[in-house]
Amino acid sequence: MTDISIKKNFKDFGKNFEIVAFCTILSIVTGFTGFIALIFIFIALGNIKKINLQLNNASLEEFRSKYIRGFISGIVGIIVLVTGGVNFVFYFIFMPFPISGWITLSLSIILLCAGLIFIFVGVASEIKAWKNLKIFFENNSNLFPSDLSSELIDGCDKLKKGTLLSAFGFLIIPGIIGFIFQIIGFFKLAKLNTLSDFEAPKEPVTVEQAYVPKTVSNVETSVNFCPNCGSRLSGKGKFCALCGSEIN
Repeated sequence: MTDISIKKNFKDFGKNFEIVAFCTILSIVTGFTGFIALIFIFIALGNIKKINLQLNNASLEEFRSKYIRGFISGIVGIIVLVTGGVNFVFYFIFMPFPISGWITLSLSIILLCAGLIFIFVGVASEIKAWKNLKIFFENNSNLFPSDLSSELIDGCDKLKKGTLLSAFGFLIIPGIIGFIFQIIGFFKLAKLNTLSDFEAPKEPVTVEQAYVPKTVSNVETSVNFCPNCGSRLSGKGKFCALCGSEIN
């Protein structure tokens, strides 16, 4: 990766996901840190937006947009689901009044079903988002060190599985496994913060450097034998050491 600003934004993306990972772990004790994690995820999405202003990569744009759509769909689903649950409770309160009771029950069932649909649409959208990010890292592995690239791809895989399993959190065990997968995935993406800030620029190759003729070793070419007496010559001097004839 040669563009310093792109590298800096990827590094910031990694730093933000490191905070997301730690806040997600702490959310086991206090749910408040879960909201902090969510805030930093959206800050990281801002880093992706800055990166894509230069790369203009379809997979990165799909990752960002699908994650946001998934989040919105999930929030709407929770609100509708809670509303349906409240109406379901009202059904039992108004049971002595048949008309109002049946209306409340019907509305509750519709809201509960609609809420579940919104939630699962949101989960599907988030899974696709992580898939798009994985595609980006696979297709652009040359932008990162090979060991880091494999970690990023595996991190996206973990987040895809974690998101799916977390959707079945009501079964407890899949929810726990999904939570663990998500934390691992967050930490793997956080490794982007290990990118160095600068890269040594490649010096342009000059014409002289591009073509360097082979040098001929500085060996004196000489007559091997005396033309007069035929004795072997040492290669030094202008006269034959044996007969004294001049060597041309």
